[in-house]
Amino acid sequence: MQLFFEGTDIYKKVSVNTCIYDSYGEQQADTLRIVFNDGNALWDSWSPLKGNKVSVVLGACDTGEMHITSVRPENGKMCIRASSVPQNHNAKSSKSWQNICFKQLCEEIAGRHNISCKFYGVTDQVYEYVNQQNKEDFVFISERCILEGCAFLIYDKKMIVYDEHGIESAGADVTLKIRDNDQFEYRDVSQDIYSACVLKNGKLSGRYTVPGMPEKILTKVININMSGQAEADRYAKNILRYENKKMSSGVIDYDKFLGAYAAGSVVNLETAGVDSWNVPVFLTHVRHDMVRARTKLYFRKILEGY
Repeated sequence: MQLFFEGTDIYKKVSVNTCIYDSYGEQQADTLRIVFNDGNALWDSWSPLKGNKVSVVLGACDTGEMHITSVRPENGKMCIRASSVPQNHNAKSSKSWQNICFKQLCEEIAGRHNISCKFYGVTDQVYEYVNQQNKEDFVFISERCILEGCAFLIYDKKMIVYDEHGIESAGADVTLKIRDNDQFEYRDVSQDIYSACVLKNGKLSGRYTVPGMPEKILTKVININMSGQAEADRYAKNILRYENKKMSSGVIDYDKFLGAYAAGSVVNLETAGVDSWNVPVFLTHVRHDMVRARTKLYFRKILEGY
């Protein structure tokens, strides 16, 4: 293992007890928690501060550059917590735009935090009017991504925005075989899935319906400008996706380290005796325990058609 603090590998100078890296594929910053013995009292002399940079590498697993959010003693040891999002990301902002594109919004929000922005399969859209009213930057852009059927993750000084349906429909080359003695839990409430979404903002009403499903309508009222019927219907479709994608999910707790697996990717499941789950799934959250050499995978089934 390599443990970098401000660009210097300090792994051999401390005794790491805990190192847990959580990567998220949707609308949430990656986190890192490191606990170590500091018998030589070196850590205090380095004067770590919030915002200092830290990263961990173990085999194929690389946390990328992360920002320290807290440093404190914990049960006689030192505990570092870090996030992939730069310091002060919780500050609230207010701004309005006219005739601005979706990609421009993403790039501006990323630029406020000195990170770059990359897009995968994203269809750009032009907005007549957008308002960020006293809202945290990444909460604001997360809500906008949901309306466009997109998601984003923040990794190594980059905000990566991707089209969900595009990533999911590309399929996977990797098959994850689940053994009988693996700890796994699957949750399927797809009988509660919505067949349609009606979206209102006081002026317009958007609607999207998935054909061939028992009728169950989701009705939402939002305080967001919708400039025309096509935009209202597009938002209704993507909010329906956002709600329905939560219906089938699972978790697998491995007794081995799968360092090459990362949130935001698609894998094929192969589970003995559970044929209904032998399908491609999207990894929403991956937890790597680098000291115990274990990996925990959180995932959801892929939606078909939208």
